Amino acid sequence: MEQQDNTFTILENEIFYFDSLGDLSPAFLAKTGYNAVLHCRKGSVDVSLADGRHIAVNSRQLLLIPAYKITGPVTTSNDVIGGILFISDKMLKSLLGKQINIWNKAIYVDETFLIDGGDWLMDFGQYTHALFRRKHMSLFDEIVRSYMRTLLLSFCEELAQKSGIANEEDRSTGHEKAVFDHFLSLLAANRQKRLTVAQCASELHITPKYLSTICKNVSGKGPSKWITENTMEECYALLRESNLSIKEISNRLGFPNSSFFGQFFRKQAGMTPMDYRNERKGNL
Repeated sequence: MEQQDNTFTILENEIFYFDSLGDLSPAFLAKTGYNAVLHCRKGSVDVSLADGRHIAVNSRQLLLIPAYKITGPVTTSNDVIGGILFISDKMLKSLLGKQINIWNKAIYVDETFLIDGGDWLMDFGQYTHALFRRKHMSLFDEIVRSYMRTLLLSFCEELAQKSGIANEEDRSTGHEKAVFDHFLSLLAANRQKRLTVAQCASELHITPKYLSTICKNVSGKGPSKWITENTMEECYALLRESNLSIKEISNRLGFPNSSFFGQFFRKQAGMTPMDYRNERKGNL
């Protein structure tokens, strides 16, 4: 584990912890490939998502942001106290096991990002900081894994209650949930975001019709909708954070040409790619 000031790197870059929200934006935006848990013990934080939405995190609240859900600028009040925990997708799945279904349903399908921390939130930041500093413990890795699993399961319990998952009649099978999780991982990992349903089904060794059935049973949305949303997240990120031309972005994402890319983006975002880039960069 490496430590610099209030920043901790744990388990070979699988976990990062920033114990201060005062100067968050650069570090926050650099970790968009990780699942994030932002906790605000005092003051307030405003997180701007790439699609234009804003989420206000107030005192004693937690904001959960899934991997590859690209975010925009983060602003904080002068009196803010809190931190942010980043967990790789690989580590998250390893720690949660079968309970990853609760996380995926609440986060990706219901988009429940904000939960109340309650009384235990005050202890969360303090205990995390104290634990991560004790790098010389002989059982440090095992202790951290156990602690993180307990923490993540607590979050899943809160998500299940808030999203109503605990009271839902789930008709999807375990196999369908597993395939759906693989589908989400495929979308996240594939650099060429403009995939077709047929391409995804081929990668998963199933038919497009069966993939459509699985997605609708598990999430209520078809695979085309998931592909489109995933593509737009990458569009937002490249337009905001890179200096690539519109043509270069179009090529990278797998569009046949920049004209088609422009039409696709405008239909989803309500503005042209260049208008989005100018507007977002002007707000940074």
